[in-house]
Formats: sequence, structure tokens, C-alpha cells
Amino acid sequence: MTKKFNILLSIFLLISIILPAATFAKQEQLPPSTTTFTILHHNDFHGQLEASGSNPGIAKLAYVVNDIRTTEGSDNVLLVDAGDEMQGSLLSNIYQGEPVIDVYNNLGYDVATLGNHEFDWGQTVLISRTGEAMYPYVSANIVLNDTGDCDTAGWGTPSFVAAPYVVQTVGTAPNEVTVGFIGVTSQETPYITIAAATQGLCFKDPAASILNYYDEVAALADVMVVVSHLGFNDGGYGYGFDVYGDQTLAQMLIDAGKPVNLIIGGHSHTNVDVPPPLVGGVTTVVQARYNGRQLGRADITVDTSGAVTVSWQKIDISTSGLVDAAIQAIVDDYANDPDYLALVNQEIAYVQTDLLRNYNGDSMMADFVDDALYNQLNNDAEPLNDVDVFLVMDDEFNGDELGGESLLQFDHAAADAHFGASVFWVRRPTAFGGEQAMVEYWQVKRGGGKRGIVEIVEDTNDH
Repeated sequence: MTKKFNILLSIFLLISIILPAATFAKQEQLPPSTTTFTILHHNDFHGQLEASGSNPGIAKLAYVVNDIRTTEGSDNVLLVDAGDEMQGSLLSNIYQGEPVIDVYNNLGYDVATLGNHEFDWGQTVLISRTGEAMYPYVSANIVLNDTGDCDTAGWGTPSFVAAPYVVQTVGTAPNEVTVGFIGVTSQETPYITIAAATQGLCFKDPAASILNYYDEVAALADVMVVVSHLGFNDGGYGYGFDVYGDQTLAQMLIDAGKPVNLIIGGHSHTNVDVPPPLVGGVTTVVQARYNGRQLGRADITVDTSGAVTVSWQKIDISTSGLVDAAIQAIVDDYANDPDYLALVNQEIAYVQTDLLRNYNGDSMMADFVDDALYNQLNNDAEPLNDVDVFLVMDDEFNGDELGGESLLQFDHAAADAHFGASVFWVRRPTAFGGEQAMVEYWQVKRGGGKRGIVEIVEDTNDH
């Protein structure tokens, strides 16, 4: 049968079931025989549609996904993304994530949650992208600030969130099981994103948010899954409040008597060991690196008593692997668009000497790109992209170094950074109508560093 999902809003069920800690299903929901299905997942894709360096590209990941669907049966496989899908490559950034959604729709994702980088282009763009998606974005802890105070805000769902959770049916009749997916996103998102991007929103405590919906989901689902963009371990970016990761989240839910079977995570780009953590002997906690370099596979078995077991493995996606031709064709269509090619092939600078990267200090390569793009932005015909400050993170340059006499094009300058978002500029505050502008920066040495925020406000004082 075809996989089904029901977007579930607040449903109050006057049912109380006492089950062992690792089981959640009502007896009448259980399959007549032991049933196994597969959840494939990845996270922090960051728009890496094209193969580049160590990034295999989405068409190679798609080949692996579809090969597993063929082997296991497509009705027995669910595909999940744990956030930060769109922001991070030139191809995706120029189109503000549209090609990623297009590819995900064609590859047949079943559910996703929101990462902090989903807000980088603001809520208007995010509403457009999630509206184009043929799969639901779930988040239990992103709510509308309907009281003006996040401490008292209710549970209203913003329009770019399909629901706090969904329940999907997987398997072939009569051996079908239901899987509940609850989404949560890092509470630090408003602090590491420009203020306007999260205006009117609250990011509630993830554990409390899951508990708010837990009984509703448990009454309908044989298997409970959290799709999280919190990070694998505890710790945040140093904004003065505690930020916990997925392993702590698992224990908090266990301590509350509301455990889940699986937490599929993102945000920290973690390469999880095999076997993964089994927190409290109940909750498997996993993640699958970043940029489509790895695919997680959870094979989940539900027996006739309702007991749930999870077996997990990680699949590294080879840069020399086979390609899904249909997905590659979609990527190529965007990459070969004449307007896109005209933009990225613009000549913006010329260099006559070697420009080398420096991971631990000032970089000639970064200085050169800084000057080139600063001049380009301030000397084109568009006044709204004039800048006063242009910042480049030296440590983030991952592309080829320029040597000898070389022509620098727009795509080289932008794509040479780890993220498109790693090159930041600040538009003059007047471009924002006098509102506060904000830019993120990294203060980094190789192997560690600190993230920060520069706030720039319009100076209203006379000089």
C-alpha cells in the first residue's frame, strides 16, 4: 500500500494505557505478526546539491536511498531530514532554497523538521519554501508569540509548520505500523539568526514541548520518533543559558516517564559511533554528519506484544558512487539555467600572485575575496546592496587556492567558502528603514573557536 501521513493538530484522547517503558502501541493497533520497517535519515544538508570536493551531491545519496527502497519495498521505508536543508551552497542560496525543495519532493521525503538555518532568509521565504514542499515540516517547540512574552505564549503553530507532529503508516497490510514524528529546533535559533527572521516566534523548551503532545502521539503510534535539530551533545554558543543536546533530551523524557524509541538529530554534524547510544536502555540517539556525506539507517522491529527494537547503521555516501539519473537531471536543470550561469560567471577580479589560505591567521585569499566582493557590491547598479562592512572568515575557505595569474569569478569567490553564509556583509541600516541590522561572525582558530553577533544600529546622533 502507499505510505500515508496524517497531519495531526491537537487531539485530546480520553484513553490511558499502561505499557512497558519501551512500548507505546495499543493492542488493537499492533500488527498480527512481527514487523520490521526502515527509516532513512540525514541532516544539515546545507544545499549541497552538486558534487564538490568531499560532498557527494544529492544524486549519489538518492541512488542509495532508492536502492534500499527497491530492496526493502518502498512501502516499508520512510525518509527523514533533521533540519538545515537549504542554506549553504551557491546553487541553493541564489534560488533561496527552491532547488532543494524541488529535489526533496522528487526524492519523496516523508517528514522534516526545521533547523536554525531555515530562518536565514526570513519567514516570508520560509513560508514559500515549506508551502512548496510535498512533505510536512514538524515542530512542537516553535510557536507564535501570542502574548508578547515567550514565558506565557501558547501553542499556536506558525504557518510554515505543518503541525507539531505527524503520524505515518508504514508497511503492507495487514502488517502495518504507525510511526509518530515530533519535531524540535534549537532554542538558540533567535540568538544566532537576524532578529527579523524570528520576529513573533517563540522557541520553547524542547522536552516540555514534546511532553505537551506526547500522550496524543502515543495513543496513535506504535513507534515514537523525535526529529531534532538540537545537537548531539550539550552546549551551545555561549549566550548565557543552558542548551542541552539529544542524549540529555532522551534522558529527560525517560525521567518524565515518557520515553521515545528513537531521536534522529542534526545541528552538530556528528559522526556517531556504531552502535549508537541507547540512553536508559530505551532510546536510540543518532545523527548522520552533514552535506549529504552520510545516510543513517534505522531498522525498527515491532513485535506482536508492542515491544520495539531499533538497529542502526551509518552509510557513507561515496563521492565516486553511482548517480540517480532523474535527480541529477533536476540539479543540472538549475545549475545550467542561463540566468544563473550569467551571474556566477561574472568576472569580478584578477590576481597576479599566489593567494594562499591560512587557517590560523590573516589570509591573503580571504582579503582578496573581501576586497573584490566589496567593490563589486558598491559599484553595481543596485544601491540596496551597497555595504559599509564586508566580513570573510579566513578559516572557512575550502576551495582551491588561486595561484599565478588567475581570474576570479563570482562562483569561485562565493563557493570557496564552507557555506555561502560564511561570507557576510552588512547593508547600511537605512536599507532596513532605520531598523537594527545584524551579522553573524566567527572568531576561529583551527580546531575550535567562538561564535558571536555584531549588531549595527542606525546612528541618530548629530556629529
